[in-house]
Amino acid sequence: MKRSLWTGWMCLALPLLVLPAAGQDALLDKIISYPGSYSQVCDVMSMPEDIPYQAFVISDFEGAGFSKSNQALIDKNRKPLIKAVRARLLALDFSRKPIPPLEDPKPEENMDGDAFGYDPASLNPLLLRLIRRLHAIETLPELLLVEQKLVKQIAKAKNDSKAAPPVVSGWLVHEQGSYDETEDEARRERKINLFHARVAQRDLVMVMAVLMREKSYPAYLKTSIESAYAKGLKIQSKQGDLAKFKSGEPIPEALEHLEIEIDPITRLPHARYSSVKIPYTRQSRDEIRAAAEKWITEHP
Repeated sequence: MKRSLWTGWMCLALPLLVLPAAGQDALLDKIISYPGSYSQVCDVMSMPEDIPYQAFVISDFEGAGFSKSNQALIDKNRKPLIKAVRARLLALDFSRKPIPPLEDPKPEENMDGDAFGYDPASLNPLLLRLIRRLHAIETLPELLLVEQKLVKQIAKAKNDSKAAPPVVSGWLVHEQGSYDETEDEARRERKINLFHARVAQRDLVMVMAVLMREKSYPAYLKTSIESAYAKGLKIQSKQGDLAKFKSGEPIPEALEHLEIEIDPITRLPHARYSSVKIPYTRQSRDEIRAAAEKWITEHP
């Protein structure tokens, strides 16, 4: 599915590979606009109306990712990129329509997909993936503010039919069973935008959770999300091929295709690309926010 092109985007130079002192914004723009790796998307992901958390994944479905060279660039420039990301999070405007960048003229790892990134000034999955890649727990204050702002605007749009939903970019996710051919186009678009904003809000919570989980932060480990995740992993570990794996033993050759990993917290085996779906509740969201606020006070 091709996106519209914005001819003015050519002002962004591609070869921003050497980071000058004041170049963190340009680097951030470059890797979000042209992440370098693309795969074809033939369909969209669908979710129920009561969107669950997916632990611990970002629920986009557009096929763009960071190439190996961009990953190396990200890892080499951690501090300046975190500074740029923190400023970018605070500058997000959910009333602004994203401006898609031009198609990447030189994709590094094109896998038969359309070579598009995202508008780097928008809230988009690649921005959240970048935070994950950087293990940027320093961004917790900004993530809290963005998530709270998004929740307020979602609530306003739900309660006021004239209020525009907050605009996010890159969440190609549809609500299960929601398509109605007779529905007014403007109303359908509004409904889709609101649904995408809700998916993005869950992903923001998951990013905060995983940043604290990586630190084995006690306040996070007591949350209901972590408890539900451990319960889900335990159930999965007893099903299918995973049930053949015995903790402490080498991974059998027959199971190598599953890309089994051992969860560092629960010590349970799980397939790398599987996830545990956790029902969304206001309580679970508030617990993550409280843990994040506690982390911030303890790590000024």
